[in-house]
Amino acid sequence: MIQLGNLLDRIARESVDFTPTMKRIADAILQNPSETVNLSITQLMNRSKVGSESTVVRFYRQLGYESFHEFKVTLASEIAGSSFYHPYEDITIEDSPSDVVRKIFNGCIMALRANTKSSIGKMIPDAVDLIEQCRRIICIGYGVSGSIANNLSFKLNLLGKDAIYCPDSHTNAVTLSKLKKNDCVFAISHSGESKDVVLPLQKVENSVRIIALTGFGDSTLAKIADLSIIASVPEEMNLRTDAIVSRCVQMVVVDSLFACLAVREGEKSLDTLSLSRRSLSYLKF
Repeated sequence: MIQLGNLLDRIARESVDFTPTMKRIADAILQNPSETVNLSITQLMNRSKVGSESTVVRFYRQLGYESFHEFKVTLASEIAGSSFYHPYEDITIEDSPSDVVRKIFNGCIMALRANTKSSIGKMIPDAVDLIEQCRRIICIGYGVSGSIANNLSFKLNLLGKDAIYCPDSHTNAVTLSKLKKNDCVFAISHSGESKDVVLPLQKVENSVRIIALTGFGDSTLAKIADLSIIASVPEEMNLRTDAIVSRCVQMVVVDSLFACLAVREGEKSLDTLSLSRRSLSYLKF
């Protein structure tokens, strides 16, 4: 049984018996474990200078882990110690509510500022172009990303788009197997490695366009997407908790998409939004 709190010690102790390539992976992790928890398999492969991702898979499986995510969660838990969360500044169990609020707000502000300096400003207009050409948009996301996908679907429907969202992965797998020409999939996963997102999309026909909203440009999801919006939060390292800061950045991306689509369609969008709001008026007192 895997025990928490001794992973780094195990890697150091057992690395003497590793193959030369696996020892390079161990050395890369031991040199900077804090950065490792934010790396994808491809990034760790490149940093370790090994030839394939399968070597990384053999490494974590030899240590008894079923997935790379499980390995990183254990590593992050060990590094964090008494720290509950790490949005640029540690949140610990000793913090007062006002301290927690300040640190979460500051983390979100810093993440948003960092992303305004990235290429995300070009990615969003490109996504707008793709969405405008689509007959139907299927919004995919689970867990934390599910709330973002649901919000995206709602905002697109406000603009008169044919957008759907379903929280059930089995239903989505069936939907994705029956896509038609000019359909578009908008998939959201911060890690870009969620199997229930990636595996069905790998079976989608090439004629269907895929837009990804993810935190890593070399993730599996980003590699299969036609367009990837990379909303990165490099300092959010404590994987024991939900991705608070990354969810904030993703929500702003969705709102930016909504606003860009509305501006692109001009007066027509204003009429559509007015009609959508009137349709909801009877639900408000």
